[in-house]
Amino acid sequence: MTRAAPIADEHPDRLVLDDLVFSLRRSTRRRTVGITVDRDGSLILHVPADTDPATVRRWASGKRGWVYRKLAEKDLLLAPPVTKDFVSGEGFDYLGRRYRLRVTDEVEKVKLERGRLLLPRNLAGGDGAARAVIGWYRYRALNRLPAHVRALSRRMHTPVDRLDVQDLGYRWGSLGGGTRLNLHWATMQLPPSLVDYVIVHELAHVSEPNHTPRFWEIVARTMPDYETRKQRLAHLGSQLWLG
Repeated sequence: MTRAAPIADEHPDRLVLDDLVFSLRRSTRRRTVGITVDRDGSLILHVPADTDPATVRRWASGKRGWVYRKLAEKDLLLAPPVTKDFVSGEGFDYLGRRYRLRVTDEVEKVKLERGRLLLPRNLAGGDGAARAVIGWYRYRALNRLPAHVRALSRRMHTPVDRLDVQDLGYRWGSLGGGTRLNLHWATMQLPPSLVDYVIVHELAHVSEPNHTPRFWEIVARTMPDYETRKQRLAHLGSQLWLG
């Protein structure tokens, strides 16, 4: 099926492209076109005063992918945080699959067994349950990911001194002093393909700290479909428990 061409209107103070609506702000002081995604998700096109509408439309159309990603990130920051009730039947994600919690006297620590995430009954009340489950995610990450990180770092010819797993707020990963790779413990809730994307993204920052064209070229060499994974990560991020 052929994709429909972008729909645009000719209103002097507004530009519509498919489901994106931009407010136009022209200025004699501007030399280039720019986009602002406001706190409430509204879109503003900052345009030099003498730029013709067709040029503005073409430029904005070429930026639609970027705008959708920014709106997805905004949704993540503004969405109500996901909360968990640590009772039998509550769902927890692990590597892209959903497992039901079972509170039980049969175990002394959190463990995944026979398709259930088991939580000791004595930890089920108060903040202890959250700490125990977060500790389990961190334990699984530290046991599963180091070999995976080493393999990807060799493939990208990028050294990594060490891996740490911690609470990074709304960031999936970061680089510490030297080439220490930090990953959010909640990364272990993502499907493996998106865990790979987070790792490759951070390893690319070893060579290029900023999100420049060169940075994305480094990512693309290892992961040609990174755009698809990046968009999926932005979508899933607002649906996961971050503690």
